[in-house]
Order: sequence, then structure tokens, then C-alpha cells
Amino acid sequence: MKSMTYKRLAALALGTALTLAAGLPAASAADKISTVVNVQQIFSSLDPAKVTDYTGYMAVVNMYDGLTTVSPSGEIVPHLAKSWDVSGDGLTYTFQLRDDAKFQDGTPVKAADMVWSIQRLLGINKGPSNLITGVLKPENVTAPDEKTLVLKIDRQFSPFLAATPLMMALNKTLITANAKPDDKWGEAYVGEHSAGSGPYKLVSYNRSADMVIARNADYFLGWTKGTPVDEVRFVQTSDDATVKALAEKGELGLSSHGLGNDTYEAIGKMANYKLIQTRTSGGFVIKLNTKVYPTDDVHVRRAIAYATDYKTIQEIIYPGTDMQGPLSTAFKDAHNGDIKPGTFDLEKAKEELAKSKYAGQKITLVNSYVASLAFEAEVALLLQANLEQIGITLDIKPEPWNRIVELSSKPDTTPASTQVNISPTYPSPDSMFYNQYHSKAAGTWMSMEWLQNPEIDALIDKTRGTTDVAEQNAVYKDLQAKIADLQPDVWAVAPNRRYAANKCLQGYQFIPMQSWDLNFANFTWDCKAK
Repeated sequence: MKSMTYKRLAALALGTALTLAAGLPAASAADKISTVVNVQQIFSSLDPAKVTDYTGYMAVVNMYDGLTTVSPSGEIVPHLAKSWDVSGDGLTYTFQLRDDAKFQDGTPVKAADMVWSIQRLLGINKGPSNLITGVLKPENVTAPDEKTLVLKIDRQFSPFLAATPLMMALNKTLITANAKPDDKWGEAYVGEHSAGSGPYKLVSYNRSADMVIARNADYFLGWTKGTPVDEVRFVQTSDDATVKALAEKGELGLSSHGLGNDTYEAIGKMANYKLIQTRTSGGFVIKLNTKVYPTDDVHVRRAIAYATDYKTIQEIIYPGTDMQGPLSTAFKDAHNGDIKPGTFDLEKAKEELAKSKYAGQKITLVNSYVASLAFEAEVALLLQANLEQIGITLDIKPEPWNRIVELSSKPDTTPASTQVNISPTYPSPDSMFYNQYHSKAAGTWMSMEWLQNPEIDALIDKTRGTTDVAEQNAVYKDLQAKIADLQPDVWAVAPNRRYAANKCLQGYQFIPMQSWDLNFANFTWDCKAK
């Protein structure tokens, strides 16, 4: 019965995806370029003030523009703001906006729109707002003229500039005209429309299946790099057979990066496809809830870490390299190289378990993962087999991504262990520490450890309160050592990010910030290029 149900669902998914892709025009310079991009998770939100995950940011980065953006090297570079100045005391940031930026309806982007957009971000108080809440007050966001934005923060805050790519411009006039009396910020409207200045406009959005965006021909940065991609159809499916079928028909432009190894290899061997592989600036981790049984005991957490077969994960299940604690080596100056990678050692796992308050008891550990990700199912089964050898029963509970997000809001509903990919939401080590381990960031999928440790909070606050880079890096290294000792996570692998791509799709560059590498304004369609 279960097998038949799975096959029927897979067939339905394949039918849906092929129906969406059917009738796409040939990919030539003379035609409209329309291609399919595979995503494995639903677009849970299209609102820049609410998104928190990789898929959500994929939508946002294509439909909206930030005050600044991020280069492939991880630097903050101009975008809507062409320049900025910081006062001597580090408290006042003055941005000069471009003269030519305009929203998708043709109206100019003014400083007043940025003021309203940032105040909206703070007012909704979700998503990326936690980066600046308590640092920037709404009344301290001002516009002395149409092209000048002034942000006055309450105290020195080292990652402030790194958060400015997430300060997206929204069309105040358009949104307020469509807002309801009980919806001050127009959340319902923004949740189903694109209301920014970005390179692509929303055409259609089916939260559980697909999203279509079309090129904004009047995008203020222009389209001068080559033949642009006119339309992108995001098809949500976790079925590898569906993705392979799209490639076989030549309709797949770009795959997700969570497919099975066999699927990548199969598509990579097809005549019109190539594989893209890059480094990452985050990692695949097993988050351990420090507030619930049995992971409230550090010795149990260490036992789980020792019972993790890192090499099998890294070499077979989810290819990549060792992680050395919570911070990627991409942040080389802040990374603590003294932290050793995880070790698979069942004898040491048994020794740690014997030190725990649950020693001698039958222990059951809940492990949750994203139900749509096949490699996470393999990791769960591998971990289950290893934990059984040390006396822990792993209760495997796959969940839809939106359910995992929901469960993470409270410590007593957050699973004892959860598999996730974690990466910087802004290009700073602070993104990896604050979002995961600071008490004020608790209650999101990024912070399912519920660490809430005053010493850790104080160290994170110390790095945020100084602009001395050498001092910051020294504290970051101390912070990593203390977090590693507490073992709130199993740092399993720094995965190689892989995509299967149509050979005509050119221009991919890795950017160390969420889905900023999938801004399709940076891609071109050239079937003759290598």
C-alpha cells in the first residue's frame, strides 16, 4: 500500500512538472528564453520582511533590490545605494541612493520608500528583523531629501553594514494602496505580489507547487551581459525522477542542490547538461535541542557526535569536507583552526553516554529531517544503525519543511535532533553565531539548539559591540571553542554545493549569502559557450 501510494504521488508530481514545462519555447537568441528551475521546498513566503530560508530568499533576491548587495568575495558593495558614509563614532550611516533606480511599475525609488521599508521590517518583527531590532529604532530611520537615507543606530554594532543587503526597497505607494485597515503593512498583498524594483516580476505563485517570474525589461541596471533569461518557472518537487525527466526533455535549466548523487551523475552525462560544483560558507548539521530529553545532557550530545559516521556522510551520502566547529573556514580570519573535525568512535560514544544522567536507561532520541530530502533520510538511517550499537534508539520523524519551522518556535515542540543546512544570511561570522546561539534569536529553525547560555550571549554581544576587527576575531575564536565544548550540534559536513544545469545557462558565481547566487539577472543564455 505504501509503495503504491508513493508511486502514484511520484507520477502525479511528474505529470504536474511536465505540464508546467510543456510548450516552453526553444532556447535560442531569437525566442523568449523560458526555463525551469527545480526547488525542493515550498516558497513559504515572498515577503522580504518574513523570509528566513534558502528558498524564500531565492524569490526575494530576484524580485527586490537591497540597499547594498554582496560580491562573490563576500564584500558589501553598492546596489540601490551608490555610496555611504559612517560617522566617526560609528553610529550614523548616511546612504546616497542611485538616481536611476525605479520600481517595477516605473515609479522612482526614493529615500522615503527605503524609510518606510525599513520601518516595515522592524514593525512586522519577523524574518531578518532580529538583526537590527534593539539597535535601530524606527524613528531613527530618516530621509532628509529624496536620495539621502540616514540610519542612526543606538550603539556601535559591527555587523550593521553586513545586514544592509537585507534592507529591501518596497513600493510604499503601491502597497499602501492595496493594504487593508487591519493590515497596516500590506502583508497580504506583498505575500502574493512583487512590489519591488528587482530584475524579475511575479507572474504566478502556487505556494505548494510552482512560481513563475518574468524579466523586468526596464530594470534600472539594464541587461547588457548577453541574452537574458526572460522567464523562470520554479517547479517544486523532491522526486529525482521528475527532475531527470525534465532534463531528458531538455526543459530543465537548473536543478536544486539537494538531489541524490546518482541523479547528478545521470544528468551530468546527458548531452546538453553540465554539473556546477562550488564551495559553501555554511554546513549540514544535526541540531540538538539542549532543553529536552535526552539531549539536555551534554554527554548524550557528545555521544551522538561520536556515533556520527562523518566519512560515510562526506564521501557517499552528501559529498563535502570536514567541518571544524560552528564556523566555516570561508571566514578564514575568524575561524578557530584548533577545533578538530568530528570523530566517528563508538567506544568513545559509549564512554560519554556512561557519564550522562541517563546512563543505564533505555534512551529514545527523536530525529527529524525535511521529508523531501532523500539524502537526509539516508543520514537518519545511518545514524540509527550507529546509535543502536551504543544503546540509543533513534525515532525517525520526517516532516515537511513548514512543519519543522513551526515546531522550532518553542523548546518543548522542537525535536531533540533535527537535520538542517545552515548558511550565512548576511556575510559576517555574526550571522552564524547570533542566528543560531544567541538567546534573543531563539524560536526559529536556525536556533533549534535553544542554547540560551549567558556566557555565549555575552561573547556574541562583545563581538557586536566593537569595530576592532582583530579583537572581534579573537573573541570569535574563543566563542567557537566554548560552543564546540557544549556540543549543541553535530557538525557533519561542509557540503559541495552542486547543481545540474543546462549547458546554455551561463554566469553562475557562488556568493556566500543564502540564495544570492541564484539572482537570474546575473545569468545569460548562450548555447555556444563552454
